[in-house]
Amino acid sequence: MRLFEPGKRFYKGNLHMHTTASDGKLSFEEAARRYQEAGYDFICITDHRIRSVDTQTLGKMLVLPGTEIDFFLGNQVIHIVGVNIKESFLSRYDVRWGPQRGINEIRAAGGLAILAHPLWSLNTTETINSLLDLTAVEIYNSTSAPPWNGDRADATGLLDIACAAGVLHNTVAVDDAHHYNGDECLSFIMLQADELSPSSIMQALSDGAFYASQGPQFTQVHFEGDTVRVECSPVARILFHSNRPYAPDRCWQGEGITQASYTIRRDWNERFVRVIIQDEEGRRAWANPIEIPY
Repeated sequence: MRLFEPGKRFYKGNLHMHTTASDGKLSFEEAARRYQEAGYDFICITDHRIRSVDTQTLGKMLVLPGTEIDFFLGNQVIHIVGVNIKESFLSRYDVRWGPQRGINEIRAAGGLAILAHPLWSLNTTETINSLLDLTAVEIYNSTSAPPWNGDRADATGLLDIACAAGVLHNTVAVDDAHHYNGDECLSFIMLQADELSPSSIMQALSDGAFYASQGPQFTQVHFEGDTVRVECSPVARILFHSNRPYAPDRCWQGEGITQASYTIRRDWNERFVRVIIQDEEGRRAWANPIEIPY
């Protein structure tokens, strides 16, 4: 099994950002220009509780309409990003729905649902795993880090526990940009699509044909027999996470390494493997978790 289709183009995108239509500091035009100049192929505008833009193309960059809705669940807040939703969705939105109905309504409106910043929100693994029909969960959220927030940007550990509990979630990295003083153009996904169109992007998201990154690039992740092999851009560290806390060859590190492998332990009942690569500046990329069949 290969996670990526050889020779197929990757598109760079950000699926969570805000403008002055809600609580962002820049207008749509100004915010979009930042991403366009940074070489992004697509973005999704996800202002709070509204759909602030229509589908459009700015130069070569595609803009998708979206929203971010929120619900309270006991001592947790649940934020859900809706990607490429129809305008009619917000005329029905009601905070009393609860998160599962919110996801269902996003899907009914032609969109895809992503759970936002689960660590920032202090979501439990029980809550995360109870939500059905999520397309992905944010494994990294730029604005959930200092100086804009406390240090809750990286949800890798939380989502590893969710995987160990039996539910493997595909993951995205996003900016959730509000301030535009350094919280923009940091985190993104690299997505393999047939073309740069809304339908192709939505299909690729549904298929899991993407990885999350802050800079490093995956070339390929293979799973053959009991071995997971990774090929990537030069990095300082390659990590293999699973539901077991100890196993040999879990961390490979060196200068400019571009490949590594990991042999799963079926006698230890390993159920998933997540590959993470990290460059010399500490920037990471996360492949979607691989389920180990038995």
